[in-house]
Amino acid sequence: THATTHETTHATTHTTTHVTTHATTHATTHETTHVTTHVTTHATTHATTHETTHATTHATTHETTHATTHATTHETT
Repeated sequence: THATTHETTHATTHTTTHVTTHATTHATTHETTHVTTHVTTHATTHATTHETTHATTHATTHETTHATTHATTHETT
């Protein structure tokens, strides 16, 4: 009885530890991947939007200034 109880307890503890460790590792990996993906996507989107807006604004300003200067010079002449 003692031996059976001892082995049963040992097996149960071992199994519980194994399953809990596996589940925790799986959940942690899943959540870490999810969060990393989310943060990376957000940062990339933010940076892309920022740079695109900056480049577009710069190009638009440059072209508008160029066209205005050209037209003004032409009309003045």
